[in-house]
Amino acid sequence: MNKLLIYLGVLSGIVLFASCYNNKKDITTPTATSLAAISFRDDVAPIMVSGACGCHNNGTTSAVQFSHLDTIFYSTIQSRSGVYAAMISTPSIGHPGEGGVFFSPAQAAVISSWIAQGAKDNYVPPAITGPVTYTTNIVPIYKSVCKGSACHGGLGANLDYTKMVADKDILSKMMASSGASGHPGGTLSLDATTTSTFLAWISQGMPQ
Repeated sequence: MNKLLIYLGVLSGIVLFASCYNNKKDITTPTATSLAAISFRDDVAPIMVSGACGCHNNGTTSAVQFSHLDTIFYSTIQSRSGVYAAMISTPSIGHPGEGGVFFSPAQAAVISSWIAQGAKDNYVPPAITGPVTYTTNIVPIYKSVCKGSACHGGLGANLDYTKMVADKDILSKMMASSGASGHPGGTLSLDATTTSTFLAWISQGMPQ
């Protein structure tokens, strides 16, 4: 009976540990070859949806969400490359939020190489052929990519349909350059899914 209880206790501990371990992919020590061509979605994003970044992935805090369940918000992760660079260059400051969160040497090497290579998203989305509307397609992007304490809804102004339509020329320039120009608040890094969706919406007359 005692052996059975011990066995059940060990098994319960394993199950509990597995449920807490939320990494989508383990990060191993990078080699010079692997660092020469970093994949944003295969190498960088997994770091940001790992257990160490739990506050950004649990859906229960006010922190900017990098993922929810099986959905990963790639644009949100990519747009914060400057924050990651600061965390790596000034470890004493580290994570801008509460808690001592730091990148491991292997993680820092991957992220630093990605930033040096332009902090780009290597994913090429399929061509958009159907209708694109503000409510269905643009609002979800705005909420996950553009909103935040240091962005729109925080230091920056809230945007709605009327304001976006009025800023059509600004949006067009931003999306055509993947965020490199046009944004009044400075340079952005926008992935192809975001830019192609906005450009399709604009070309379709910005329907609501």
